[in-house]
Amino acid sequence: MTKRISLEDLKDIVIEENIDLPEITDKSGYRKYSKNIALTVGFMIGVSEDALMKRLDNPDEYLPVKETLEKNEDAVAIRHLNNIRSNLMLHFKEVSRNLRNMNTTFVPLDKTDLFKEDFKVLNRMSVYIITGNSDINEYLKRINSEILKRIDRTERLFPEWVRFRHIRAMFIMPVNTEEESKKFQANQSFYPFQRYFNWREPCDCGYILATDQDLLSVIYMNGNEVFTDNDRVCDASDNVKNNINEFINRSSKIQVFIDGENADPYRFASAIESLKDHEIEKINKIVVYYDSEHTTKAWTMLKHFTYGIEVETVPVERIVENKSLVDHRLVMGVSKAIYKDDVDSVILVSSDSDFWSVIDASEDVRYLVMVESEKCGHEFKTLLRDKDVFYCYLDKFITPDDDRFFNIVFRSELEKIISDRFFLGNARELLTSVLRSCRAGVSKAEEDMLFDKYIKTLTLKINSDGEFVLEIAGK
Repeated sequence: MTKRISLEDLKDIVIEENIDLPEITDKSGYRKYSKNIALTVGFMIGVSEDALMKRLDNPDEYLPVKETLEKNEDAVAIRHLNNIRSNLMLHFKEVSRNLRNMNTTFVPLDKTDLFKEDFKVLNRMSVYIITGNSDINEYLKRINSEILKRIDRTERLFPEWVRFRHIRAMFIMPVNTEEESKKFQANQSFYPFQRYFNWREPCDCGYILATDQDLLSVIYMNGNEVFTDNDRVCDASDNVKNNINEFINRSSKIQVFIDGENADPYRFASAIESLKDHEIEKINKIVVYYDSEHTTKAWTMLKHFTYGIEVETVPVERIVENKSLVDHRLVMGVSKAIYKDDVDSVILVSSDSDFWSVIDASEDVRYLVMVESEKCGHEFKTLLRDKDVFYCYLDKFITPDDDRFFNIVFRSELEKIISDRFFLGNARELLTSVLRSCRAGVSKAEEDMLFDKYIKTLTLKINSDGEFVLEIAGK
């Protein structure tokens, strides 16, 4: 299927390189929970509020998730539909016996204690699944159809980086409802609180709604894929954070020095986000040394995402193509901070060992080094440990779902590249050129009609080869 992008939408991308954004000083917008996805799925498969909250260290974590979901009619409908579906399969025999019982003890399905609350909610939403049939499988088919109509509309409840097809697959029951019911009954202890979802090979995975990582690992595996976005759901350990907090609290004046060639700006922003307000106040300045030719320009926008900490960006030119001077300038900057600015603690952000000389030469200064696990060599980490220099992994800090820093940088770069590659000039001049080529004389009214019909409706498409093409309406 070809994806379509309206040319009208492209005009919204107007971010300039020297972007002027207000500095972020409020942390409340950042997602700090690694359980939101699991709690959302738990709600939608019908797990009770008490059951979900009892499993949380801080039960209040569930409240904002619940508030959001209760405003979404599709999520609410799916919750109650799946609750009925689960209970129909769990209590298959007794429900079947009641449905076939036409004497005075017969109780309609929507009036039985097990189902009546779910039916009340669905009836208020004009969702009706009573079939008048005594076959439970007919009820399951009706429920499956109702869930199928709604599940795609819940995609916006999940982060963009999650492969929604795996979440969607959880709610789509196989056609053979009888076999699926038997599988669910035989393995009911493996499902969270005995709430059904489409699980190809149920097994004992513990409580899969404990964290987002637990859930996503299972459902990705369910879709024959391995979940690898662990950085999105696993924050740095409490031990690491406590050590960082202790380092900062024992310091009087801290400056941060960043090797822009060997550090990830988005990870660093996440590390800053993990700090408490009083710890941020201890940081006097952040200095980023970067090679303008070989380093992401995200560093130049970092100042908008550091909660008021001063950020100085220092571009470093190369003397020769294969030799960077960033490390040398960083060492000089640290030395100046120690001997002129009375800095007693330094945070170094780099996976390169070239700055070791400045650590080794300044005995009275305390250092914290932030490295990235895949970029930092074993020998360097051993050296840091032997010299009692605390280091931590920058790539262990959780990346927010709503990563405003990345989104701003991405849009800025997209705008520049589109400007370079895509230019049609003035729309009216384009129409005039076409008419001139046609050697046609038209009235002003006809010209306006042609402009509205063909020029304003030009559509940018992506074809099957992944290439951009323009589509003209009315072909």
